Amino acid sequence: MSKRNAPARKGPVGIFDQWGASAMAYVIIAVASIIVYGQNLGFTVGKFDEDVIITFNEKLLKNSSNAIEVLKRDAFFNNPGRNFYRPVQNFSYFIDTQIGKGKSWAYYVMNLLLHITTCILLFRTLKDLNVRAGTALASTMLYVTSPLFVHAIAWVPGRGDLLIAMFALLCLRATFRFLDTRKTSSLVALHAFFALSMFSKETSVLIPLAITAAWWFFYPQREETKKTLLIALLPCIIPIALFFFTRSLVIPKFPAATVFGIGPFLNNLRVIPESIGKFIIPIGLAPLPAFTLLVTGLGAVLSVGLIAAAWRFADDHQRKLVLFGLGWFLLFTIPGTAYTNELGDIAYDYLEHRSYLPMIGIVMIIGVIIAKLFDGARRESASFGVAAVIIIFGGMSFLHAKNYKNPELFYDMAVEGNPHSGMALLNRGYLNATKRKTDAAIRDYTLAATECPTYAEPLVNRGVLYQELRRNSDAGVDFKEAVRRNPKLFAAHYNLANWYSGQEDLPNALRTYEDALNLRPNFAEGWAMIASIKAKSGNLDGAMPYFEKALTIDPTLTIAYINRGKALYNAGRKEEGCANWRQASTLGSGEAAALIRGLCQ
Repeated sequence: MSKRNAPARKGPVGIFDQWGASAMAYVIIAVASIIVYGQNLGFTVGKFDEDVIITFNEKLLKNSSNAIEVLKRDAFFNNPGRNFYRPVQNFSYFIDTQIGKGKSWAYYVMNLLLHITTCILLFRTLKDLNVRAGTALASTMLYVTSPLFVHAIAWVPGRGDLLIAMFALLCLRATFRFLDTRKTSSLVALHAFFALSMFSKETSVLIPLAITAAWWFFYPQREETKKTLLIALLPCIIPIALFFFTRSLVIPKFPAATVFGIGPFLNNLRVIPESIGKFIIPIGLAPLPAFTLLVTGLGAVLSVGLIAAAWRFADDHQRKLVLFGLGWFLLFTIPGTAYTNELGDIAYDYLEHRSYLPMIGIVMIIGVIIAKLFDGARRESASFGVAAVIIIFGGMSFLHAKNYKNPELFYDMAVEGNPHSGMALLNRGYLNATKRKTDAAIRDYTLAATECPTYAEPLVNRGVLYQELRRNSDAGVDFKEAVRRNPKLFAAHYNLANWYSGQEDLPNALRTYEDALNLRPNFAEGWAMIASIKAKSGNLDGAMPYFEKALTIDPTLTIAYINRGKALYNAGRKEEGCANWRQASTLGSGEAAALIRGLCQ
């Protein structure tokens, strides 16, 4: 962007002015980021959504021949997908896995590098917008160290927000390089960055609007470059159209209105003051936060005060920066605000990593205030004051990030930060169950079911634990209540059907298995269980088609071969029964091998 001359400053300069005007600024940004987040390299993947995205797909991601396959799946590597299509994010995880051979450090290195790159780009962008180097560095360092961004950097699924922030700034800078130089290379760079951004996160569709606003506010020869800007941005339609077309292939259904739309947007408006409040005064930080009156009220006061102070201190150019920064913040906040988890407040009210890109706009506004402080008679003391805030922020971020070291610390923090989150309690309960901390798991499941009276999943999980403890009556009560709470939850029906079967209540077991399969008709084991019940009831002929259906869906389902073998053997068809057991044995079933040794010799 063409520069305007900044007024000369008289008198002593502050520490940020000394560093911001040289390459030392980049070193400071990188070193500060490493000091705060270098510890992440020792963290363990497996926390909320990290397990679903990374751990459960380790086989897919480790296979180097799956480079194209990962692009065909949704953000959780499902096919068909559900809500989000982010192939660049997927591919970045694939690259991490190839480099690190599945080790956790590689995912955290990538997040750290993206954060450093974004912060350097932010510093350069602020300078492009005629912010003095010292002010630009001080403002950027608040962004570098902000505790609000720990969730974006120390949590692997924050990757999409790191990518889109980096690409948005690259697009902005490439556009103005093109307007200044008319070089084809800058135009190519713009569209390469925009395409990568568009396929990183769908919010990128708004980047051309942000670029247009920046041109309107800051480009000195605005009218002369109107046609040039149009030529530069018009091709953005191509990756936008391509994204939504490919998304429709991967994700057949558009999110329901209760998940994405006006309703969620109105319910989530408190995200706006809470995000600003947490950036300025980092309180109430949590990985799965709920709205609180304290944070909302404080955020509202701080938001109004911040904008009023910046407007009062600003000159004409800086007021444009205030308006642009506010517009940037709102433009990139609204899409995340319009989305809510399908479980609603059972899960969380919002996620802090979504503020990573929007908060660049707030940093611009804060920069106006910092510029005023640095222009005052006490600019040296103001510089040390800002430096002190940065150090405090860095220390808070360093300590907060430690809670992301492993799933145990993460879920303890999640529950402490939002004790009413049924999802946090459920996930901690599941983690405790896998660690064989049965009593702790039952407590978490009980709290989740109590805090969220419509939440069925904790009852299913508690029922399974009760079965392991041979508390069969309690297990049955939980499974029945889970079905009542959520009649569309497959796991509730299926576990209740298994419970009925274990109680030898075959009519209710058969009915409940059928209910479960109405919800998930391609679940092979369910068809095998129905077949087994029919055979046990003396209806072998009626059972056989169900065994066939189960094995058509899954030819490797050993339980189907074993149970069909038992049914045939008990009906006097020994050779056919033994043939089924031999098939199961070749698939690795020890039970089948034992049946062959005992009954087929």
